[in-house]
Amino acid sequence: MGIAQTESQYRPNDPVIILGTLAGNKAEELQKEMFHSCNRVEKYAAEFFYKPPTKVLELGSGIGANSRLMARNGAHVTAIDNSRELLQEYSNLSQKEGCPAKNIRLRRGDITTVASYGADFELVIAVDILPYIAPKDLQSTMQKIYACLFDKGTLVGTIFTTKTEPMARLLMGQLGAHFYEGGSDFARDLLENSGFSVEKLEETESGYRFKAVKK
Repeated sequence: MGIAQTESQYRPNDPVIILGTLAGNKAEELQKEMFHSCNRVEKYAAEFFYKPPTKVLELGSGIGANSRLMARNGAHVTAIDNSRELLQEYSNLSQKEGCPAKNIRLRRGDITTVASYGADFELVIAVDILPYIAPKDLQSTMQKIYACLFDKGTLVGTIFTTKTEPMARLLMGQLGAHFYEGGSDFARDLLENSGFSVEKLEETESGYRFKAVKK
């Protein structure tokens, strides 16, 4: 499957300017603020909060909005993020919430360069992370997700498309997001060509959320 080579607008040291207004002095700093404050719960992940599978992986976990409650309710969660600060906040919040330490493994790393995410996960969460990796790394990332899942394991996540509202796209593009042509067809093709059956696919304000099962 061919992936459109959308050019990133992300320049870490450049200011972020929206319609002539300065939104941040440095894109890198604003990106960190966005990820640090991101506590949005993805509804397909929330379906697993109170009866989670035994073994869960969250990619680009940030502070763990989509996995901490699973860990508190018995899942063994591996969380991968390239930010030490965000993983520390994940740890702090999980302790405050009474999550057993044995249920969480925090792993610092770049999901595009690590050789493997592990094995036999029953659920992989990839919410608002696939759009922030380079298009050239998207297929290899999907291959690693497929490889780490148990048979019939579930993948929930999001992908951004060019149907995103223009102002949001302008901002998120300067913070490193990539937007793909093709809408739902692109999202479905990406999943099916990566070895998944699409169970749910729903349009959002920035693209599509999905729930898919490993074939």
